[in-house]
Amino acid sequence: MILCAGEALIDMLPRALPDGTAGFAPVAGGAVFNTAVALGRLGADVGLVTGLSRDLFGEVLMTALAAADVDSDMAVLSDRPTTLAFVTLTDGHAQYAFYDENTAGRMLAPADMPDPGPEVGTLFFGGISLAVEPCAAAYEALCLKAAAGRVVMLDPNIRPGFIKDETTFRARIDRMLAVTDIVKVSDEDLAWLMGPGDLAESAAALRARGPAVVCVTRGGAGVEAHTATGITHVAAEAVEVVDTVGAGDTFNAGFLAGLAEAGALDKDRLRALDAPVLTSALRLGAQAAAITVSRAGANPPWRDELPR
Repeated sequence: MILCAGEALIDMLPRALPDGTAGFAPVAGGAVFNTAVALGRLGADVGLVTGLSRDLFGEVLMTALAAADVDSDMAVLSDRPTTLAFVTLTDGHAQYAFYDENTAGRMLAPADMPDPGPEVGTLFFGGISLAVEPCAAAYEALCLKAAAGRVVMLDPNIRPGFIKDETTFRARIDRMLAVTDIVKVSDEDLAWLMGPGDLAESAAALRARGPAVVCVTRGGAGVEAHTATGITHVAAEAVEVVDTVGAGDTFNAGFLAGLAEAGALDKDRLRALDAPVLTSALRLGAQAAAITVSRAGANPPWRDELPR
């Protein structure tokens, strides 16, 4: 099983009402939630550990998880409210305003985290849940505890406006990178983490902190994977972009699903990935992300929508 750990929330997406005024439609979302759902739709054995509310929005999230065949048995249920993220779109690119104080997703402690059994072979972490307390400490504790013998993928998904204590956040990411096998960053994330400079040099410096594979997504310029043996590039799919909500999350799922299908989700094998397997996994991630950006909101594809 691939166990995704992080936030599940409601994206309030902008919609024009029949009378022409602006409104918002509630849609299940959150970076880690989106990755879990995308993995489920791609046919992976996947579970989600997160904080879920018993409120009406929590029911929306639970229904969406069940529809994608995502195991939610390790989710922590509470009567706290669900996190809301109001989305605004500029030329298809999403910006977010989060309402997250005292929510079911945020108010998690290390003691709430499950003890993954032997069925969990891979863990995925990321999203805003690594930037806010107390849940950030809980997910870090799970990562450091469960990483031994398991593959770990990290997508820090940097949102500078959401990071209140940059020193603490950077220290947490460094500790997690030390036990991480795969890290995915956008080119903007990479610049924030490593400072300005040559992309290849920055990716190499990031890889030196622990990961075997550093994936750098570059929007329309495609994606690069940096490993000990070099750089592998896959072009972006040519599609008409509706919005970018969930694009990176879907790439994460496609890449993990591609590695799983090849039997490559193994710590040792990731240190010596052969080019065909790496390229195929990158391409599946890019193809899946292209379908997501071609339709409104985080609506990742099912496996039968993609070539085998």
